[in-house]
Amino acid sequence: MHRGPLIPVVSLAAGITLSKIAELPWWFGAIPIVPAIALHAYILKASIDPVAAFKWGKWHILWVILLFIGIGIIDESLSRPNSLEQSHGGVVPPTVYCEVTGVLTKTYGERIDVKIEGTNGAKARIRTGIKEVSPGDIIRIPTNRLKDVASDTTEIGRKIMPMMKASGILYSGSIQPKYIEVVGKSNSPRYFFAEIRERIETNIERSHLSKSTSDFLNAILMGDKTGLNEKTRLTFVNGGMAHMLALSGLHIGILAGFLLFLMWPLKLIGHYKWGYMVALLLLWLYVAVTGMSYSSVRACIMTTFAFIGIMAERKNFAGSSLFSACLLILIIDPGALFDAGFQLSVVCVGSLIAFASHLNPIGHRNHPKLYVLCGFLITTMIATGASWVLTSYYFSQVPLMFLPANFILLPLLPIYLSFAVVFVVALCLGFEIGWIANILDLGYVGLLKSVEWLSCGTEFVVDYQIPLWGVIFWMLLLSFGAYIINRKNLKIVRN
Repeated sequence: MHRGPLIPVVSLAAGITLSKIAELPWWFGAIPIVPAIALHAYILKASIDPVAAFKWGKWHILWVILLFIGIGIIDESLSRPNSLEQSHGGVVPPTVYCEVTGVLTKTYGERIDVKIEGTNGAKARIRTGIKEVSPGDIIRIPTNRLKDVASDTTEIGRKIMPMMKASGILYSGSIQPKYIEVVGKSNSPRYFFAEIRERIETNIERSHLSKSTSDFLNAILMGDKTGLNEKTRLTFVNGGMAHMLALSGLHIGILAGFLLFLMWPLKLIGHYKWGYMVALLLLWLYVAVTGMSYSSVRACIMTTFAFIGIMAERKNFAGSSLFSACLLILIIDPGALFDAGFQLSVVCVGSLIAFASHLNPIGHRNHPKLYVLCGFLITTMIATGASWVLTSYYFSQVPLMFLPANFILLPLLPIYLSFAVVFVVALCLGFEIGWIANILDLGYVGLLKSVEWLSCGTEFVVDYQIPLWGVIFWMLLLSFGAYIINRKNLKIVRN
């Protein structure tokens, strides 16, 4: 494991957290940045003397920590959404313009997420019966129908309020369609890609696939879970397979491998680097079309670093790729630090990098097939063992059947996804491959029944929410374990 930008990303996260909790102004970031710059300048000046350079070398880490703490404070404070009162000088206007960022179809109509203009990114979650809105629409809504999410005193409201506020959702409300006026359409590139995704999803839905299979493909390929019914979601959650439905690093890794397989003709003629470049371009296009979720962006950044390392014929460190990805994401969007999906993604991948290779008792050279099989089992145990506290904290559930379900069913996902990609690409080109559609239908039915059988409903699901101090303790314990098991590698890197 390689330390790389670990110190900067941890310091940046500390500054973001400090600013978030204390609601610090942006200029407060200068307090650690000024001494960081002064210390760096002093060390550079003192380093003219070799003896002094050796003496002050260990203090480089201090100015790096102070610098990124300050950057984190500035980044979070400038990105912090304002309330309607703050944005309009204490006088809330009767109506506001909003940009629709998400639509979820429910039995009562639509639940829409909107970004309120003039508030530095404040969002609202609205229940409505309107059927004519889509992501990218600009709408006007009355403010007297919105209420602060903190005002919800119900048990479920108190539980989800911190997550909503962390993602920038400050308001919620119920607005009838007659009070919502669609006034325009956003010209953001984000919604250009959203339109492409919608067309692809429409092609999938109009194919000869069953309704349940097309909804499943839209979830695992396009990142759109709105078509999945509650029963299907609960089945995967109870079986410890919810990550299969989320567009994550697992899916990006499978797709990256599939794209490289398609690039084999370039390798045959000696231009393998072009294959990696084309695969990267297609991978980033895919991430853009599917909505740029934190987990997919993180995975794509890591893949980019890995491919660049291969093309440059240099050794790639997975730890450095992960930390660099986190650093870029947090600088662009500091609110990602408090997103459950981002936290789960980073904890799972980080734990795999730190522990997986050390805990496999089988030698790779002596028993390569057994090594892969054992590695898969250990990977499943590490990912779930590392992330169970976050699952418990955010979702108040701990599935106990995660190990057999993942061990039996997860190896089939790359095969299923490969068939799904070929089928969808063919649909977009104007023709449908019937025999693949049959395989996808049968595969989904078999997968769902297997998860149902392995999970036994809610019989093996523990309803428990771990307290915040328990989450912190577990994360510290993981970090300490990662350091202990990798300390020899860290010493080698430093030397």
